[in-house]
Amino acid sequence: MSLRLQLVLLFTAVLALTFLVASALGLRIAQRSVEDEIRKRTAELASATTFALKHAGSDDDQISEELGATMRTHRGLLRAEVARQAALGIDADFTTAQVSGSGIEFTRRRGPATRVAGEVIDEPDLGRALRVVAPFMDARGAKARLVLVASLAEAERLVAAERKALLLVAVAASVFLLVAFWILLGHILIRRVSALQLAMRAAEGGHLDVKAPGPAQGGDELAYLARGFNQMLAQIRGFNAELTHKIEEATAELTRKNRDLEGLNELLVDARKDLTSKERLAALGQLAGTIAHELGNPLNALSGHLQLLARRPDLSDPVMSQVTVLQGEVARMTQIIRRFLDQTRGFTPASEPVELAPLVDEALDLTLGVEARQRIQVERDVDGGAVRTDPGLVRHLLTNLVANAVDAMPNGGRLGVQARADGRDVVLRVSDTGTGMPPEVKRHIFEAFFTTKPDGKGTGLGLAICKEIARALRGRIDVESEVGKGSAFTVRFPAADAHAS
Repeated sequence: MSLRLQLVLLFTAVLALTFLVASALGLRIAQRSVEDEIRKRTAELASATTFALKHAGSDDDQISEELGATMRTHRGLLRAEVARQAALGIDADFTTAQVSGSGIEFTRRRGPATRVAGEVIDEPDLGRALRVVAPFMDARGAKARLVLVASLAEAERLVAAERKALLLVAVAASVFLLVAFWILLGHILIRRVSALQLAMRAAEGGHLDVKAPGPAQGGDELAYLARGFNQMLAQIRGFNAELTHKIEEATAELTRKNRDLEGLNELLVDARKDLTSKERLAALGQLAGTIAHELGNPLNALSGHLQLLARRPDLSDPVMSQVTVLQGEVARMTQIIRRFLDQTRGFTPASEPVELAPLVDEALDLTLGVEARQRIQVERDVDGGAVRTDPGLVRHLLTNLVANAVDAMPNGGRLGVQARADGRDVVLRVSDTGTGMPPEVKRHIFEAFFTTKPDGKGTGLGLAICKEIARALRGRIDVESEVGKGSAFTVRFPAADAHAS
């Protein structure tokens, strides 16, 4: 049930009760007023009648005529009775004039005189009536009394008419008041309550920027309630803004810490990879030392005996040719072992002035054979200046990078080699248009013993050694690669001194 309907029902109940009480009291007062007026007029009539009876004598006919004249000249009288003391005894003579359907009837009787008081009585045939008693002294000087009974029917008719009029007025006033109350209630209360309710529902839906209508100051209880609601929403908005700001700050701080943690994790992963690579290189160094120790002496003995055999004058040309081949193979095996040891030994860079162009040309000459130069287009971009660095490490670095680029282009392509001085840094860049690398391969290419080449084609140490050389030169090596478009390796390291002229 809506608030308006509840208030209207309550107002209707109060209004009905008020009208009932007011009508009952008004009708009661009106009835008493009419009865008092009838009593007053009857009392005045009784006084006038007793005055006439005093001069009418003691004859019963005269008394009856006087009573009849009083009954005929005053409407509303139902009965008039005169009681006179009888001549003998204690009885009284009663002369009564009473209204009947045929007119006025007169009766006479004698009986004991009883005390009669004025009051409202109920006549069996005529209804409610008012009895007025007026004692007087008759013409003989004896005590007598006059009793007039006046009908209250006129008062009841007036009260009934007033009741009907009051009922009509009450109904009309009630309808008017209900309609007016309904309209005013909707304008004064319901409209404002509905607006406040809509604002509350909007706030419940998350729209905290709503505002309940109402004056900024003063007003009634609803205005105070609207201002309180608006203040509460303002506090909630402020709290939400502060909470959002704190959440954003916490989120930003968490994001920053996550980035720092990711960086630390990357450093930790790199450190683990470096440690693993160094452990593998150390193990390889130990293995290389063992191999060099185990194979060095037999190779030296074999080389010595081959030299002695080559000095013999009785060797035929075919045998001498075979001995020469064996000496070359022994020398090649010795060179392979020495190179392997150099790759696994720690790098201690030297510092000397060196031209970049000869280093690049030497790396290209050592790596690119006749067959490779026929299928690969070389683009060389070298700074003509000189820098102070370790030429051996730079040569080794360029040789490994160019060799990997050539291996990445089995069907030909374009090889780019750049070497330049950038401020106090030396920048080497080797690019190819080969097969490229997917991200999962690129993540592991600097790890020792990781290779994508077929068995027997690579050891997985070339790029790992390049990274160690770049680190030994106090620089870094980066790679850019995309599958099907090729790769580019960039090495940047500081020169040992300023540019040399």
